[in-house]
Amino acid sequence: MFDTIDLRDVFYLLFGLAFLGLTLAPAFAHTRWFNPPALYIAIGAVAALFGLPLITPLDDGIGTVVIEHAAELIVIISLAGAGLAIDTPASWRSWQPTWRLLLIVMPVSIASVVWLGQELLGLGLAGAMLLGASLAPTDPVLARSVQVGPPGKDEMPVKIALTGEAGLNDGLAFPFIWLAITFASEGVTQFWSSFPDWFWGWLGYDFLYRVGAGVVVGVVSGRLLTKVVFGRLGDATHGAVNPTLNFLAWTLIAYGVAEAIDGYGFLAVFLSARTGRRIAPDTDAEYGREVHHSGDQLEAILLVVLLLWLGTFIGHGLWRAWTWQDLALALALIVVIRPAIAFVALVGVDCEWRDRVRIAVFGVRGMGSIFYIAYAQNHADFGDIDAVWRVAALAVLISVVLHGFGARIAIPEDPDDAP
Repeated sequence: MFDTIDLRDVFYLLFGLAFLGLTLAPAFAHTRWFNPPALYIAIGAVAALFGLPLITPLDDGIGTVVIEHAAELIVIISLAGAGLAIDTPASWRSWQPTWRLLLIVMPVSIASVVWLGQELLGLGLAGAMLLGASLAPTDPVLARSVQVGPPGKDEMPVKIALTGEAGLNDGLAFPFIWLAITFASEGVTQFWSSFPDWFWGWLGYDFLYRVGAGVVVGVVSGRLLTKVVFGRLGDATHGAVNPTLNFLAWTLIAYGVAEAIDGYGFLAVFLSARTGRRIAPDTDAEYGREVHHSGDQLEAILLVVLLLWLGTFIGHGLWRAWTWQDLALALALIVVIRPAIAFVALVGVDCEWRDRVRIAVFGVRGMGSIFYIAYAQNHADFGDIDAVWRVAALAVLISVVLHGFGARIAIPEDPDDAP
């Protein structure tokens, strides 16, 4: 009887049980030692030991493309959800911690990891830049436990700061990803020989134009799509039966338009959702919560798939390749660099010192890092890409464990936030 069981059967059973586990999350919302992302990574690692196939980014094949687009999709869904969730209007004063995290912590973190990558791991400048730019941003996906809840919920200053940072930091991280791609494509020596021409080209196009295009597309699409959804023909005025479809349509339109004109789609998606949230009629607040909930469920489904994949990636032998230098760099970023820089950067902010510590400590790393590395790998040849993947996977794993358990102890969890 059991001779008929094959890997396809195991695949369906594994993911069925994983999705069932999502439905149990609200019951464990107040349990401090419940950490679903860590659990799913562990399950994936164990499944790898029993022969679950691996989609690997290390062979420069179709696997890297699949990983890039799977991570891309979950990040844009997460960003749209984050944009819809925040009630606090964005201003220099109310979002001051976020601006400091973006303008100070982000670039200093990138520079620190670039230096450590070269000195500690012996990476070339291209690989070190890719590692720094991919690990510096706070992840919008795995930072769920430290982000604001659904629209209309009370918002802690800590969660506002971290949600805003996760939503906007791609506008600063992506230019450095492109810098790494350029280093890898043109060669560092040739690249520096054309200074300062390359700098003005990078600043003008990869930074200013692409960020600006993402901002404009986000604001304009947010306004137009809000008018459609809440207009005479929109779903909000015709039974509100398609919140999931509206969430997907809104997200993919903003992202597609921004990417089509070489803008940063991640930035556009977050700002489109923020704009829609800000100008939507107050009388339709319940519809906004339904749309946000739909996005949460889509994100949770994709997250399970990617966490199980990460577990299989680690379990298939990546863990054997880890070195003490990899561990030192990953721990330095998560335990020392990010907290220290952020704590100093937040001096003078009007908040309790405990909140300052929480904001500094909970810079979660996750699916965004995976996307950035796969994206860069699909656009250029990095000679030390294996080392980049090694350290990034280890950093994400450490972040999942430390931040996942730590958030439940240090930051209260709302059971309504669970998918």
